[in-house]
Amino acid sequence: MTAILLALASSSAHLIRAPGARAGAAAAPTFESKLKHFAAAAELPALRTEAARLESEMQSAVEEQDFAAAATLRDQLSDLRQKDPAFLASNLRERLEVLVRRESYGEAATTRDQLLVLRRFQPQYQLAGLWKGVYPNHGEATVKIHYEGDTLVAVKMTGDEHVPAGETTFRADLTTPWQEGASVEEIDEEELVGVRVEVVSVGSDGSEQREVERYHGEGRVAARGFQHAHYVPGQLILVEPDTIGFLWQQMGIFVVFNREQDGPGEMMIEQRAVDA
Repeated sequence: MTAILLALASSSAHLIRAPGARAGAAAAPTFESKLKHFAAAAELPALRTEAARLESEMQSAVEEQDFAAAATLRDQLSDLRQKDPAFLASNLRERLEVLVRRESYGEAATTRDQLLVLRRFQPQYQLAGLWKGVYPNHGEATVKIHYEGDTLVAVKMTGDEHVPAGETTFRADLTTPWQEGASVEEIDEEELVGVRVEVVSVGSDGSEQREVERYHGEGRVAARGFQHAHYVPGQLILVEPDTIGFLWQQMGIFVVFNREQDGPGEMMIEQRAVDA
């Protein structure tokens, strides 16, 4: 039986210094130099789990007024998070908002370009293209994923009597992981069981599949004839580079999708981001 690890990364604290900030007399690292220190995509789940552990220990040290230990943990956490492109991206988004408010459009354009570059290092932005999944009561269907800014959008290429072809079946906000800082114990038990059952069914060949990350999303539901169509809360789940899933929460429906062919590539991702 295939096991799936539901470990969520905490991104509530951003300890990477924003571009342009100064730390004493030391020169701030350039954006390009930071790219060289990122961990491989496969290493990010373990890195984020370790970061969450260090953050918890640091908070405990502060509560116990052990400030020397807290400072050491803070430095360790900062070093670790510099290996995660998601933390740098979060800081850059905050910086972009500030620059736009100040009407510093030249610097804002540079920061936006840097955010586009960071997408190449983040698995959630490498999903453009065709995917095939099996919908309960409707059977096999193909969806096409594209990006609108930081939103992933999945459009049905083959429809059914409820949601026809050409309509969005689900979408997800890629900027913030689902339930920051949550542990396995904090995930609803019924939700967790449903996810495990579906993933086991596609991993019955004995290969191990593990969740990389989860993101807030919305799934489309409708009555026959696409009547009363609306979105309900959901989650996008990244399992492997060629396997993702989407959970329609409350309804308990989880669909696993496998990549059909290589996506259009980073050019499409970046172009849609620019056009959004």
